[in-house]
Amino acid sequence: MNANDDLERRIADFYETEAPPRAPDWVLGQALSTIDTTKQRRVLIRVPWRFPTMSSYAKLAVATVAVISVGLVALAVLRPGTGTNVGGPGGTPSPSPSPSPSPAASASPSPSASLPSLTETFTSAVHGFSISYPSGWKLQPATELWTTGIVQQDSQFADVIYERESDSPFIAIASQSLTGTSASRWATDRRCGPTDVPEEAITVDGVAGRLADCGEGPRALVTTGNRGYFIWLYRVDDPDWFGEILATVQLHPEDALDAAPSTSPSAS
Repeated sequence: MNANDDLERRIADFYETEAPPRAPDWVLGQALSTIDTTKQRRVLIRVPWRFPTMSSYAKLAVATVAVISVGLVALAVLRPGTGTNVGGPGGTPSPSPSPSPSPAASASPSPSASLPSLTETFTSAVHGFSISYPSGWKLQPATELWTTGIVQQDSQFADVIYERESDSPFIAIASQSLTGTSASRWATDRRCGPTDVPEEAITVDGVAGRLADCGEGPRALVTTGNRGYFIWLYRVDDPDWFGEILATVQLHPEDALDAAPSTSPSAS
């Protein structure tokens, strides 16, 4: 052993015997004080200090997912029309056009609103009545008495006011003497159909009557002055307009004929 080695050994033995068994009290006190006053950071999810060894393919997959995620976030933030702009004030979202209210469906006019006004007047020379009718409709005055048969557009014993020559709306009126029968019996015999067809009470020129509809338009039956009147509105299923027509009817049973007319009646 040389002199240098002997000196180093002696110095090491000296420090080993002189080293204190623990740190000085002031060092321990300062460390304890620092620990008590330092807030500890909570770790919600423990993350390992390092990832386990990964293969090259796994690393490539992780990198690809990271790039796609960053791209999606950037697209969501920077796309036009969004309310947030990176590095600038929030953009004002363009107001969405308010839907224009759909136009309210216009109420379909009632049939009577589209039907012509009753501006003309016809007075029967056979059946004893007068009635108003639309301008432009044609007249077919009765030339015979109503003794039998059913009222039709071409009936010679009925006063017919029609719109066109054939198969068109028309008003037909005819009357009969009640001699030998009661008013109720006459009205019952001239019902437009089976007894189960509903009827309603009406008034024509102040006289009570019956109103029914058997599918070919409303028909009114009225009896007054020993005479029965049959009034039919064909192919116009509008009770209101028929009511307007009936409101213009004036009954003159005293002027009705009980014998066949010798000449064709005139229309006024």
